Amino acid sequence: MMKTFPLNSRAQTTALKQPKELFSYARDIDGAFIYDESKVKEENLSYYYLPDSSIDKQIDLGGGFQNFKKIPEAENLGDFPGLLKAIINYEKRENCRVNADIITFRGLMTKILALPYNLKDPIDFNIVTYDGQIFIKNDEEIELRRRTEQKQSNNNSNSNNNNGSDYQERCEFSGYKFETISTLPRPWADCSRQLIEKRNKKIVNNYEQYISVVRTGIGKVKVLLAGEVDCIWDFIPENGGDVLPHYVELKTSRILEHPGQIVNFEKKLFKTWAQCFLLGIRKVVYGFRDDNLILRSVEVYKTEEIPLLIKNNPLTEANKEKIVAMNAVKWYGAVLEWLTKEVSPTSNNGAWRLSFDPGSRSFNLSELTDAKKVRDEIISEEFKEWRSELKSKLEK
Repeated sequence: MMKTFPLNSRAQTTALKQPKELFSYARDIDGAFIYDESKVKEENLSYYYLPDSSIDKQIDLGGGFQNFKKIPEAENLGDFPGLLKAIINYEKRENCRVNADIITFRGLMTKILALPYNLKDPIDFNIVTYDGQIFIKNDEEIELRRRTEQKQSNNNSNSNNNNGSDYQERCEFSGYKFETISTLPRPWADCSRQLIEKRNKKIVNNYEQYISVVRTGIGKVKVLLAGEVDCIWDFIPENGGDVLPHYVELKTSRILEHPGQIVNFEKKLFKTWAQCFLLGIRKVVYGFRDDNLILRSVEVYKTEEIPLLIKNNPLTEANKEKIVAMNAVKWYGAVLEWLTKEVSPTSNNGAWRLSFDPGSRSFNLSELTDAKKVRDEIISEEFKEWRSELKSKLEK
């Protein structure tokens, strides 16, 4: 049975629960996960450092592309077993079950939040319930096929434009290169001059990730979100202080030379705001590159100010689809309210597909016939065993 949710639906409340980091974990250069909370920040969280003098050197963000250590797409779709393992470790330390109605990755919720102003991208999420909670995950088979098709389309387009079939891949690489040349493994004062100056020679990879897991939500719906954090702006607070205000999101974009590019950048900036808003990241650093992938300038944005920047952009004043962040938040709240009503957390046998089709512009929830297969793909045996053990402990 399929149920459709109207795209004009909006929640009455926009009361967002202030994100609070519960724990963090990381993925290393070999693709292995690190869960030791006492070390993960110290050893896996980078620090932003890119003085103006470095920008003036015209850094080549395409340099080193041939040595790029890139994780296979099939391994980079959001590792749910890794997240569940991190939850197990947290619950063992705290001797309690995480308090959340929905458990998922930040990237999936970003797609839902941004949907009112991003109607070209399809959505295919699988949903299951376990132990009174809702778990949402990408349909990896569909997502991988879509990425492969998109990559082929981009390569064909770039070949036709005489840019070379790998130009799009180089643009993607430039984002990781920007992260490499603008961050340090330790605070600036603790780094040698050689380490700082040799960053441009470092082999770029997209294996290494630092992942923050926060408890947040909207209205009455509580959400546990896991999302990658690029680096920290200044310092890690001591004695359990709130680290979220110190995190930074790093992005790259083409330099803006005419009104059409500014309008497109506004859409990109809105998606960046959605990412940061959900996880509680308060600062965004954009590196602007030219068509030769040379870094030309860097701009710092406060997340809370981005909606106002978009609202006051005179170039889109007459646009019928003017982006209004609060409108997107009301849609996001309405979707989560609807999901928690339609997907019963007490049902441990069902599985659902949440989908958006850009062609028909239909946002649907349908029950899946292969429920057991989907559930086994999302909920690991280790997680089941742990939750059973935890339940026994808490009942004593």
